[in-house]
Amino acid sequence: MSQQANVTLNSVVYAPNGTSNGIATWANRSGGYGNSFSFLTEKMTQSAKSEVVRFEFKLTVPVVETVGTANAAIGDLLRTSTFFITALMPVNGTAAERTDMKARLVSLVASLPFTDAVGNLDPAYG
Repeated sequence: MSQQANVTLNSVVYAPNGTSNGIATWANRSGGYGNSFSFLTEKMTQSAKSEVVRFEFKLTVPVVETVGTANAAIGDLLRTSTFFITALMPVNGTAAERTDMKARLVSLVASLPFTDAVGNLDPAYG
């Protein structure tokens, strides 16, 4: 198990925010308003009889009003985007297999279907 350290995602730094009930949390509080804080969490589970380890990552990115309008005050929450990543890894898998899966995930995020889906809300079609 690695100790929590800062995590940088797209030049945004998430600082360790502790662990509670087996869930490690990192926070970016640069927005200044409580509801503007962005969080990254990681949870690992494995039952005593399980041959699979489950990792769950969650990234939440809120958007708050920064100027103030007739419809929203400065600091009001406008919307939140959330990503969930779940990995099921066999405990008897090799380091090479895990490295390959990680590389495939990185490639997936860089792929055209993923970037179109996230960037343009445009899913792949047959």
